[in-house]
Amino acid sequence: MASLTVYRTGRQQCAPLESRGQEIRVFYLIHLVIKGRGTFILNNRSYQVETGDAFLIYPNMPINYIADEKDPWEFWWVGFNGTDAGFLLDATRFSVKNPVITLSNPETFRDLLADIYAARGNLPYETIQMSARLYNLLAFLIRDNENILVEKLERGTVQFQGACDYIAEHYGDFITVSDVARALGISRSRLYRIFMQQVAIPPQKYLTEFRIRRACMMIAGTDKSIKEISFEVGFMDQMYFSTVFKSVIGTTPTEFRNSAPSRADQRKRASQDVLQPSRDTWRIQE
Repeated sequence: MASLTVYRTGRQQCAPLESRGQEIRVFYLIHLVIKGRGTFILNNRSYQVETGDAFLIYPNMPINYIADEKDPWEFWWVGFNGTDAGFLLDATRFSVKNPVITLSNPETFRDLLADIYAARGNLPYETIQMSARLYNLLAFLIRDNENILVEKLERGTVQFQGACDYIAEHYGDFITVSDVARALGISRSRLYRIFMQQVAIPPQKYLTEFRIRRACMMIAGTDKSIKEISFEVGFMDQMYFSTVFKSVIGTTPTEFRNSAPSRADQRKRASQDVLQPSRDTWRIQE
């Protein structure tokens, strides 16, 4: 088997409800819908596909695809296989669980499919031209995936900083992780993934330890009671605050206050704890 070989390529306007019927292909087949809509079925799971979407048929898996009754689709396609096919497709957004993607630039993808079609033929140079242009098409899909990953990472960084800013401003208001997520307009699960990507700790742990470090500064730098401090850093129950404090710092709030030789030294220690926590993978914001 060659590294990458085009088996067939073409363009088709389908009739309403036109269907291939259930079948199994022995090669990969990418379709780009340039007009209309339809349904793609892979492994008995249905996906709605619209203009600008592409779907991938995998070898040796039962599939069917059906044009919409009122707005039947028109698509370009290319069928291919080869020793490079699988690992190149693994670098795209396509997967067996996600066989339908919306392209960021479907017009360019359409042109790349048209280029393959224009080179079609059985002569050796035509076969080479089709393979070369197929590599270009797959490179586009890989680059499209990388661009989206970068955008997600950049967006995650901005959202992480927004979460840190919100916590720094509202930690004393009895906020929860749900409040942080709501303020950013994202789900709790999304917020969790962002924190794990950015600092490798859950947002709840970040919020708790931020509060405790702030409490350390207040215990070291003020004469306020432990009860007052627990409320000011967002704990409604002093006993629970003391329990959490000891789990994070290793001593109770009272022991922490009494252990320092002087208020000035303790204030310095607490400030260093806030700026340089034990984990070297993240930093609590002042």
